[in-house]
Amino acid sequence: MVRLITMRAVKVVAAAAAVGVAALSACTASQRSPVSGPANISLPPSGSMPGHYVVVAGREVVVRASADGHVTGSVAIPVPAGNAMSPVSGEPFAGADGRHFVIVVSRGGDLPGVADVTLFQLTISPDGRPGRLSQLTFGSTQGVPVTGAALSPNGRILALSLVHEFPAGPLYGSVEVISVATGVARTWTGESTQGYWPGVPAWAGDGTVVVPWWHDTGHGMIPAEITGVRRLALGSRSGSLAAAPLITFPAPVPGLESAMIAPGGGQVITSSCRAGHHTATAQVAELSAADGRLVRVLRTQTARFGNDADAADAVFSQCQVLSVADLGDHVLVQAFAFGRIDNGVFTSLPGAAPRVLPVAAAW
Repeated sequence: MVRLITMRAVKVVAAAAAVGVAALSACTASQRSPVSGPANISLPPSGSMPGHYVVVAGREVVVRASADGHVTGSVAIPVPAGNAMSPVSGEPFAGADGRHFVIVVSRGGDLPGVADVTLFQLTISPDGRPGRLSQLTFGSTQGVPVTGAALSPNGRILALSLVHEFPAGPLYGSVEVISVATGVARTWTGESTQGYWPGVPAWAGDGTVVVPWWHDTGHGMIPAEITGVRRLALGSRSGSLAAAPLITFPAPVPGLESAMIAPGGGQVITSSCRAGHHTATAQVAELSAADGRLVRVLRTQTARFGNDADAADAVFSQCQVLSVADLGDHVLVQAFAFGRIDNGVFTSLPGAAPRVLPVAAAW
């Protein structure tokens, strides 16, 4: 049993995010390089936008068409209702084919032994009708926050990233790789690399898990810096994250609010924010997973707020990469507005609930 905690659910010192946009803008842009992935990876055809996205709102999963956001179906999450002392929240993570999803549902508070996490698998039809939610076996240690999940391209294996925050002291992370059919798990722990943790996992083929390698810069997880990308080969021995190969960037990329590796493992889609006087600016950018260089800026958005406090709150709750598809050409984001970015073009989408931030969505 663990509580759900993502990079966008941690309270941060908003003023520290000011370095994010400046740091990315200072990087040297480069032409996008082709991705050489394993031959067995099951990616959708290049240039294709996922047909549907899912949004978790309370105890309901809503499926919407990516073209215009109209609802194609919904399904209730079979967990008891929460309350003020034991709230329930959920977050979806998509498989590579855009039709299989993992829903991570959290109940309870923030302390070990108080909260618990339940995992569900959801399959939607080609026309967007959701099937039943089937519960997955998950037996991790109590009180360990989950930062992300990813189904393998063949749908047989689930990768989970977790962050160990308790007892108080330097945090560290771990990655669990779980058989969907049997629940048998293998674990890579980062206890020897305190102050570092794995971000949302992705698959670079059925046999390799890749994770952004985050480093705490003293701000309470976010904003933070990414120092590289770790690769976990399922054919290798589990045990220590420190023993897994690390593609180290020449220089850490600082001031980031969120990051997701695109299918295939070649690109990292990031968000960064800075607060100003009654304003906040968000930037969504694509970095090379090989060296952290800026490849292209996908969106820059400045929004006005009634006061500086609201602007600072927006930096941590509304500046997020939610889901990535098609090698980074199609991205779900909440950059002060919820919507999709298609090759740099932003389209607003429905799905955000009033006064419920951040949005929990994936495709």
